[in-house]
Amino acid sequence: MRIVLIALLLSVSSAVPAVGLESSNFSLIEPTGSWFDPDFSGYTSFSMITGGGRTLGSGVTVGTMSFLLHPNLYASFDLGYARLYDFHGFSTGRILGGLDLRWQPSDDFTIQFHYSGSLPDSTLTGF
Repeated sequence: MRIVLIALLLSVSSAVPAVGLESSNFSLIEPTGSWFDPDFSGYTSFSMITGGGRTLGSGVTVGTMSFLLHPNLYASFDLGYARLYDFHGFSTGRILGGLDLRWQPSDDFTIQFHYSGSLPDSTLTGF
């Protein structure tokens, strides 16, 4: 059984370079020029305010993936998280999401569909 396993491992390891899966050429995203060439961006923001014997802190982080579906059609997806802290025990969070489709056939004409929203983080955890 061990000999069969070793032979199988050797044959798989020698076949990997043959199909072009060398680690130097491996990428989860196709090369530039293909139909799927996303751009990734994001931002993070933190703030804190104090007064009246209370201190509140908030934080937001959002990541965006956008790509070109057609020469004049753009799409982007947003996913993020927002949290509000009261340093006296209160805390709440929201999961953020969004979808944006934009068709711009010329510089003077654009049609855009945008949907965004949030869910309390308790809807995913059940608490």
